[in-house]
Amino acid sequence: MVLFEDETGFSLHPKLGRIWGKKGTKSYIYTKSQHHKRLNLFGWVDPLNGFHGVMKWVRGNTDGFLKMLTKIVSRFEGFAIDLWADNASWHKGPRVKKFLSDHPNLSIHYLPAYHPKLNYQERLWHMLRYEETTNTYYETMMHLEVAVFSRSQRWKPLKVKRICQVI
Repeated sequence: MVLFEDETGFSLHPKLGRIWGKKGTKSYIYTKSQHHKRLNLFGWVDPLNGFHGVMKWVRGNTDGFLKMLTKIVSRFEGFAIDLWADNASWHKGPRVKKFLSDHPNLSIHYLPAYHPKLNYQERLWHMLRYEETTNTYYETMMHLEVAVFSRSQRWKPLKVKRICQVI
């Protein structure tokens, strides 16, 4: 299996996109501008088969990464897994090396710095953010979380492959 992993965050501050409106009027989305609240997610994608997964975590750190690795290893039990990730500090270190030694079917490869376009999971984050948060205001973090997870779960393998541009 060839997988790509990445983390992202969603805030309650809506993204303003293109919308239809009367000429000469300004578009706006109601918000309380709560920038300090953030929904942090870990995600992985198998671009060749169209499988993907998302997990909520407190923030991007080694604990969250190890939890994600545990989910990936259990999901693809019996398969050799090549996981590609960026060079975040929590993707490395003694705890990650220990996890890899305990799971010989998992190998982690690191993408070059400053090349997010090489990570297929970034494409899923971009589409998820576009589809679910553009021109949309969420009252609470729970509403945002439900919306993001619901949207992600509705994606079929064919759509995931199209987003990753492998077909």
